[in-house]
This record gives sequence, C-alpha cells and structure tokens, in this order.
Amino acid sequence: MNDDNLIALPAVETTESFDDALTALVRQGARQIIRQAVEAELQEFLGQYQPRKDG
Repeated sequence: MNDDNLIALPAVETTESFDDALTALVRQGARQIIRQAVEAELQEFLGQYQPRKDG
C-alpha cells in the first residue's frame, strides 16, 4: 500500500544574496555571538589546564 502524499518540488538554485540593512545587522550580531561563544569555550578549556605547569 502506497498512501504517501509527498510531491516533488522543483529545486531552486539561486546565487542571489540579501544585502539589506536588517540582514547585515543580523549577520553581524550572529558573528559576534559565535565569536563570544568560541572565546568562552576556549577560556574554559584553557582554564582546565592552567594548574598544570611544565618544570
């Protein structure tokens, strides 16, 4: 029995990008959040090994 109701949609291939002010602001904010998250994760990682010192 084949009761699915899926239909194939045409593939949309586009190379256009959005360059409006809102999109730029969202992208800038996302980059800043990612940068802060990576920095926090790095600091936490390095903090785990701070007590260990080489003679």
